[in-house]
Amino acid sequence: MALPNLAFVTAGQFIYLTRPAVNIDYLLLGSVAGLLSKRTAMVVYAVLLTNDAFVSLSPVFHFGLDTALTSVTLALVMRLVFSWRAVLLLGGVASVAIIGERITRDGERRVRPSLLIVALLVLGVDTLGGTSAWYRTDAALLRVNVATSALYKTTAVIGRELVGARANVMAPRVLSGPPATDALRSSLIAGSHTDSLGARHVLLVIVESLGHSVDRNGDSTVLAPLLSLSIRARYDIRSGTVRTHGATTSGELRELCNIDADYRVVDEVDANACLPSLFRAHRFRTIAVHGYTQGFFARYQWYPRIGFDQVVFAEQLTQQSGIALCGTTFRGVCDADASRAVAQQLTSAPLDEQRFVYWLTLTSHLPVDRRAASASTLDCQQIEGAQQSKDVCALMRMHRLVAEEVASIALDPALPRTRFVLVGDHPPPFFSRTTRSVFGAEDVPFVELIPKPAFRH
Repeated sequence: MALPNLAFVTAGQFIYLTRPAVNIDYLLLGSVAGLLSKRTAMVVYAVLLTNDAFVSLSPVFHFGLDTALTSVTLALVMRLVFSWRAVLLLGGVASVAIIGERITRDGERRVRPSLLIVALLVLGVDTLGGTSAWYRTDAALLRVNVATSALYKTTAVIGRELVGARANVMAPRVLSGPPATDALRSSLIAGSHTDSLGARHVLLVIVESLGHSVDRNGDSTVLAPLLSLSIRARYDIRSGTVRTHGATTSGELRELCNIDADYRVVDEVDANACLPSLFRAHRFRTIAVHGYTQGFFARYQWYPRIGFDQVVFAEQLTQQSGIALCGTTFRGVCDADASRAVAQQLTSAPLDEQRFVYWLTLTSHLPVDRRAASASTLDCQQIEGAQQSKDVCALMRMHRLVAEEVASIALDPALPRTRFVLVGDHPPPFFSRTTRSVFGAEDVPFVELIPKPAFRH
């Protein structure tokens, strides 16, 4: 039963996989295999292995699991299952199934409750480690997402599709207040040219779980690198808070498309009214960067739809040398490495090209990995809420790192004049009520940097 898990862990050393270390489906099968005939056990084993490969590898091929499942019929119609990649994959599945059956042949013919106990222990470690999807926690003790059930994931997605969950999605709604990008949008709509932007390039940064601190000085302390004297010498600064509703994709669509919605209704959105499309209409090249897999929330599909010319996700970033991974349940490219890719997009643009670059950060996604904040300069003793909770402290220290990275880009002497907007997506979804109370329930902070005329070169 260890062979399939070992195979995927090994594969993860060569390709970008988001699969947890152990799929307990094999342990559950092993515990009851003695009740099945040899042929039945072999078939079930092969089915579990095929499903595991399908769930684990669908992000590699740019699919979320729901999208991948709905694409199976299309793959059959187009005979994609007969492509060399599909044949190679099925051959690998069959080989692992045969080898696994032969290795465990003697043990497969009796009931093995010990494997059920092992499965429960693995789930227990996953839960105590803070990476379980079934048990919410504020922080992760382990850097590795320990356990999953690929069968559960597949049946859950199929169940949602059967009950028509998507049919119940609400249509886009009007925002309750202006987004942080409101001034950008107004400049693009009102101006016949981009001089009103006061910049050649524009960078929008949406920061994962950046909440509005109820501590009077909390936001300014966390975002201090963007409010420093060196920044003020080059930029005019606007700061404040904006109203927010929903999870990360709602925060994205709030800032990108000026609507209250999430990714499930992107098809109903007027894409021409979204910022990337507006910038593209002004002949900007539009680029999106995100350190997680492109199949998550189908971003690889709807980012281009709302106007992005180029999308860069973990699958592309991890092909570069020196890229490190951070996070636990949502493990992807560290923000520090993603920020370098963002900076390169701005500094390497041809002289006759203007760019709108969008960066959605990742490392501060809950459950937090406190070790990811080790390089931060934030002293949590400066903020009352951070003093009370190690998890809040770690999260704020991660947000300080993002502010430092953006400030470093803004102060780069080689950077053409660039306008910056940095804003949170939603308040941090801490499980503890006490911890959640450190942040406003419906507001996130923002900072906008507008180049001063003396630096508009």
